[in-house]
Amino acid sequence: MRRALLLTALMTGLAFAQSTEDRIRELEERIRELQREIQKLKEEQRETEVLKDEIRKLRLEIAMPTLEMRSYYGLGPAASKALFNPKGVSIGGYGEIHFVHDPDRRPRNEVDAKRLILYFGYAFNEKLKLNSEIEWEHAFVEGGEKSGEVNVEFAFLDYNVNEKLGLRGGLLLVPVGIINEYHEPPTFPTVDRPFLERNIIPTTWRELGFGMYGKWGALEYRAYLLNGMRANEEAGEKVKKGELLKGFRQKGFKAASDQIAFVGRLDYLLPYNLKVGASVYTGGVQDEKGHKLGTLSLLSPHLWWQYAGFDVRFVGVYGTVSGAKKISEVITDNPLCNLDPSQCVSFPKKFYGFYTQVAYDIFRLLKIDGQELYLFGMYENYNTHANVPQGFTKPDGHKVQVLNFGLSYKPHPLIALKADYAKVLYSPNKEDKDLYRAALTWMF
Repeated sequence: MRRALLLTALMTGLAFAQSTEDRIRELEERIRELQREIQKLKEEQRETEVLKDEIRKLRLEIAMPTLEMRSYYGLGPAASKALFNPKGVSIGGYGEIHFVHDPDRRPRNEVDAKRLILYFGYAFNEKLKLNSEIEWEHAFVEGGEKSGEVNVEFAFLDYNVNEKLGLRGGLLLVPVGIINEYHEPPTFPTVDRPFLERNIIPTTWRELGFGMYGKWGALEYRAYLLNGMRANEEAGEKVKKGELLKGFRQKGFKAASDQIAFVGRLDYLLPYNLKVGASVYTGGVQDEKGHKLGTLSLLSPHLWWQYAGFDVRFVGVYGTVSGAKKISEVITDNPLCNLDPSQCVSFPKKFYGFYTQVAYDIFRLLKIDGQELYLFGMYENYNTHANVPQGFTKPDGHKVQVLNFGLSYKPHPLIALKADYAKVLYSPNKEDKDLYRAALTWMF
């Protein structure tokens, strides 16, 4: 009996021990399973965070695509961003702050927040896009002549059928010269835009219209129909300041369009990044009521070579005007003008000019990477009144030469710190001018 009880107790103990071991193994397996679940959750959490980061980056790229230093048919890099962006919203811009020392002016020194620009674009799809530029000039806007300005520089819809044909319509930049379309400050070395591309080619020149563009092999083209120019007394005030065509722009503001204009441009792209081409413009000049006063025609050849640290540019312009006498009478705020042509603001029958620029990145010689330091020189020569109507007088200082040299330092491709000296030589009967200038500029 005792032996039976002992055997029963032993068997019960063994069973209990085995049961305990099984439970321990089961618990250990559950613990390992929980550890695997925890590890899986951690991995999923990491993947979720990575996905969130990618979504944030994607959203940022849609709103702020990376700026690449390339041009979409003549536009500057920042202005081209919206047209290269495949979808969604694009935002870009540029700005420039200027310092000018003019010994003949009072005050001699002036600092000006000259421009702040914002680009807004939207890609409806890969082919149909909106591009626009809004500009604030001189920081402060209020009624009166000394105030700054707010302008829409351009705003157009662009439909790219294929490489050979694109269509666009709206407020368009007139494709004449280099700076009018490609005017973001870090892209040119001088502190200010060339005198020729302000006082003869009226940068920034924009008008309402529509047209086409495209590329056939190495040949790029643009062709637009636009509203014509308008003559009034405000234009005459600009002419008296030596700004020949600026006052005739309509800039998209209730533009008189009884007279229209055509502008066409060709650019041929050669090896070593050499671009040569020309623009032609011809259009009616109208008064405030749309009556035709005459026709303005321009021919503007250009050359641009950017290669191996060099930035070499040439722009020329030759202009003729029919109806210069009528235009002169309309832009003059003087009742004696109709009786005595010498009392009129003279508008020319012919004008011409050119500039040439040579710039070189001297950091290439020093083998300094990631930065650029351009040493440049520029020469300009133009005549705003080469020929005037019979009986009219040419204004003082209508022949202009400009000698300009300086430095442009780029710590980053999108930022430029500039300093230059410009000697402006006027003839006849007008004093020459010395300008010492500096600028802080950026784009994005």
